[in-house]
Amino acid sequence: MVVQLDEMLEHEKEHFDTFNYWLVSNQVRHCHALWLWSLGGYVLGFITALLGRKAIWVCTEAVESTVLHHLEWQLNFLAQHDLNAHKAVLSIKADEEQHHDLGSLNGSSAMIYFPIKFIVKYSTKFAIWLSTKL
Repeated sequence: MVVQLDEMLEHEKEHFDTFNYWLVSNQVRHCHALWLWSLGGYVLGFITALLGRKAIWVCTEAVESTVLHHLEWQLNFLAQHDLNAHKAVLSIKADEEQHHDLGSLNGSSAMIYFPIKFIVKYSTKFAIWLSTKL
């Protein structure tokens, strides 16, 4: 499990570098909520780790399913408006799908995990919404 989580962390660092390069190249500022994302991710990871392996994977699946939904929206929009940004978003999609699939495969659909999935999914939706406003 640790190996898989380390690999996902490396993917996320690569994604940050991809988008950071695009932002700098296009003279676009980072979202003001970036620090909040980092803090939220740390807290979320810490809490789900306390709840066990299944909870970690349920959390992963919930985050990634929400992120993938948002990426689809972004890809549809950017295909019409900014092909370079579209390329950047498309470059991370396969990694996010892999993360989602690992979460689905290793998690659980037991009702006891429903509150985690619900809270994580809507917290992620809120974070995405907030980042579009700041």
